[in-house]
Amino acid sequence: MGWDSEITNSTSYTFSDKLMMFFTSGLISLSVGYYGTAIGQSPRGDIGSMYNRLSVEVQMYSEDGANIMIKNGWFEQPPMASDRDELIRKNNRL
Repeated sequence: MGWDSEITNSTSYTFSDKLMMFFTSGLISLSVGYYGTAIGQSPRGDIGSMYNRLSVEVQMYSEDGANIMIKNGWFEQPPMASDRDELIRKNNRL
């Protein structure tokens, strides 16, 4: 083994909280997708209802993560469509 594989005495964080939250929310999104696939693939209705219940619980957990990102200013707004009414008003003033 090399010398770089041992525990260091560093006190600084290796990964930022924002990066770890990004990875965690990605894993949560994957799990919701996997539950959806499991519902579609399962021939039994009772298992499908359990997957549906678990999917709702994971989505509630995901909402908590989104609230953490909003509170810390890490949640970015996606690109929005142009406001057509504002463009018309702007064009008519010219």
